[in-house]
Amino acid sequence: MATANPQQLLNSSWTLHRLSPLHHEKEFHTLLDNPAALKAYAARLRDQITGNAFAGWQGAGTSTDDDALSRTGALTNCTWEVMPTLSLLGPEQQSASAPDDCLRRSSGILVVLEYENAVYKAALLAPPEDESRARRETSATTYLPLLLTRLPNPLRQTFITFLAANFDTYCSVLRLPSHIMCACLETYVTRLSAKHDETIFQNVVKELQLTLAFSPSVAPALRTLNVNIPRASLASFVRPESPSGAVLSGLSAYLAKHLAMELDFSATPVSRNAPAREHVRLTKIACGGFVLASEGRLKLVTHTKSPRPTTDQPADGDADAQTESDCRALQASEALLQAVLRRAVSNDVEAT
Repeated sequence: MATANPQQLLNSSWTLHRLSPLHHEKEFHTLLDNPAALKAYAARLRDQITGNAFAGWQGAGTSTDDDALSRTGALTNCTWEVMPTLSLLGPEQQSASAPDDCLRRSSGILVVLEYENAVYKAALLAPPEDESRARRETSATTYLPLLLTRLPNPLRQTFITFLAANFDTYCSVLRLPSHIMCACLETYVTRLSAKHDETIFQNVVKELQLTLAFSPSVAPALRTLNVNIPRASLASFVRPESPSGAVLSGLSAYLAKHLAMELDFSATPVSRNAPAREHVRLTKIACGGFVLASEGRLKLVTHTKSPRPTTDQPADGDADAQTESDCRALQASEALLQAVLRRAVSNDVEAT
C-alpha cells in the first residue's frame, strides 16, 4: 500500500480545522490501513469535484477563487494515502527510536488533488499516542481530529461537504487563543534549543514577529501592532540556565522595556477578566521556522537543501553542522504540530 511522506506537510500554508469522529460502519469496518476504503473514497471525491466543476462550483466562491480554479486546468488525479508516522525526520530516524507497535499505528491520511497546473492537499491527522488512544479507531469510527487544508475556498467547501456527507462528521475552524499560541511558541523554542546551541537557534528562528490585537474599548484607533524582535535579543531569552517558561517571561520583559506594555504572555489559561488577556491578544507568530495565526493558520518551514554536487560539497564539519541544524528544526516543527494536534483533541476549545 502506498504511503505518504509526512514531510509533505512542510513549506505549505495550511488552514486548521477540527473534526468530529468519522463514521464509516455502513461501508467499511476500518479506514486507516484499508487500501480498498481509501481508493473508494478517493474515486468518489474525484467524481464529486468533477461534477462541481461542470456545474460551475455552484457560485461557492469569489471571482478571485473562480479565477484561481480556472487556471488550474482539469483534475488529473485524486489520491488518499496513509501517513504511517508524523515523524518529520523520516522513517529511518523514527525506527531507531520508536517501538515497533508505534510504527504500526498510522498517523493520518494525506489527500492529494493533482490538476494540470496545480497540486492541492489536505491532511487528516490522528491524535498523539498519549491522547484519547481509545478513540482513535474502532470498527465503526476513526478519530482524526485535526484537518489541514491547502485548497481554494470553493474546493475546501466541497471537500468539507464531502466529509460530512460520507462520514457524518462535523468540521469547524480550529481557532487558537493567546495562551495556546504562547504554549506553541514555548514548545517550539524548547525543542529547538534542547542542547543550548545558540548558533542553530539563531539560524533557524532568525527573528521573531508578533502581531498583537487590541480591544476597541482600549485602542479604538489601533487594531493591530506588529512587533519585530531581532535574533540577538531573542537569543538572550534562551540560555542553558534558563528554566521552563523563560522564553515567554523574556518576551514579556522585552515588551515592557521597549514598548512600556505589560502583556500576559502565559502558556496556561487564566481568567478572561484579567486586563491583559481581556484587551490584548496575541494573534500571530512568525519566524524563520514557522508561522502560526490564531484564526487557524499554520506553516512549518524547513530550509533543508538537496545534496550539492560532489565538487561543491562542504567540509565534513560544515555538513555535520547543517545536518544537526536540519534535524533540530524538524524536531521542533514536529513538536509544534503535535501541540496543535493536542489542541484539536481537547474538548474545551475556547473562543478567541
